[in-house]
Amino acid sequence: MRFFFYGTLLDRDVTALVLGRRLPPQAYTDASLPGHARRRVQGGTYPIVIADACGEVSGAIVGGLSARDVARLAAYEGPGYRVVPLRVKVRGRMTVVSVFEPIQSRLKPSRELWNLRLWQRRHKRLFVERLKRALSGRPAYSRP
Repeated sequence: MRFFFYGTLLDRDVTALVLGRRLPPQAYTDASLPGHARRRVQGGTYPIVIADACGEVSGAIVGGLSARDVARLAAYEGPGYRVVPLRVKVRGRMTVVSVFEPIQSRLKPSRELWNLRLWQRRHKRLFVERLKRALSGRPAYSRP
């Protein structure tokens, strides 16, 4: 299966923790999600995507995911997301891949745009510590 990652899963350390293995660099292909904007979720440090006709969200298509990987990703994302097929742009062409889309009734966007580099500097260390604790404490887990 192939997914479009647009948030904390773009950080390869986070992805390795969630999947229990590090993906090879060739598993990632730069891509973008037209018609959307990436905002920080209210009450959290991670992002969600929202519809925005003028927006485009950069990210990566990640391939080579097993059914086990997808189950671990779904557990990480938690009940605030659903998997939907969306059209993303890769190398100038459109393709359909799976995306973890926020359920707006459960996750509300803030007005703040989300930036991976800024998140890595400000929040990654604590986020990873909490994620490690969550993963070691129970078989099913959700985003810290």
